[in-house]
Amino acid sequence: MLKKLFKYEWIFFWKVPTAINVFLVIVTIVGIISLASPFWELDVWGIDILLGLAIFFYIMAIVACSIAVTVYVAVRYYKNIYTDEGYLTNTLPVTARQIVLSKLFTSIIWTMLTGIVVSLSVLSLTYTALYSFSSNFWADFMQELPDFLEIFREEMGIGFSLFLLLLIIQSVLSTAFSILKMYAAIALGQLFTRHKIAGAFLWYIGEYVIFQIINSIVSHSSPFSGGMFGYAFGISYYNYSRLGDIIIPSMLVSIVTTLIFSAVLYFITEHMLKNQLNLD
Repeated sequence: MLKKLFKYEWIFFWKVPTAINVFLVIVTIVGIISLASPFWELDVWGIDILLGLAIFFYIMAIVACSIAVTVYVAVRYYKNIYTDEGYLTNTLPVTARQIVLSKLFTSIIWTMLTGIVVSLSVLSLTYTALYSFSSNFWADFMQELPDFLEIFREEMGIGFSLFLLLLIIQSVLSTAFSILKMYAAIALGQLFTRHKIAGAFLWYIGEYVIFQIINSIVSHSSPFSGGMFGYAFGISYYNYSRLGDIIIPSMLVSIVTTLIFSAVLYFITEHMLKNQLNLD
């Protein structure tokens, strides 16, 4: 049944984030064409100001698209479970776990896809800008890549592919954590008899403060960013010898703590949906 729920959630979900990402792709294409044109080489008064404005609006477009997808994730979850739509959703022969997981998986995928589109957009424009300065940029980059990978391995203590895998795991868990913070806040907001949306905002702020405090304790209770668990990995001011001795354990600690935080938020979300459902 989870597969069917995921399928239907995907069908109802995909249109808005797809439109947002298509808009970002169009902005990127326009930016690439603009950067590749000789217009910016003209010795005209105000060209630097115009370039600055173009960069500013591009950054605003990226931020707006990212925020729009995040807001849509929250709105979709709230409307589909806690408003009139919820009468249908919550009368389906499915469990609260299946409902939450189907929405969580869909939201994670689309949030990650949006992040990938944003990253590719930035990389594309950066490459275009660098290529306009040096047409041999890509050849030089590929020539220096083996040396970079070797230095990376020596400094980090692991290969770039393993580091990339850790980064992907951390990104997926961070995305799930961000979404579950919204889900849990919306669920806890239903405890308010009135102004439930405002209550959800208050709960979200409360969650943010609590997790920031915990992160601060974990991150700063030892000499470097390995946190209080860092000593288990041998991190201290006196015995680190390379960058990887700090970064890799810090990433592992971040992965573990994010996983724990996400599990707590998921439990709250499922528990509230199962035992404290209060439709508008």
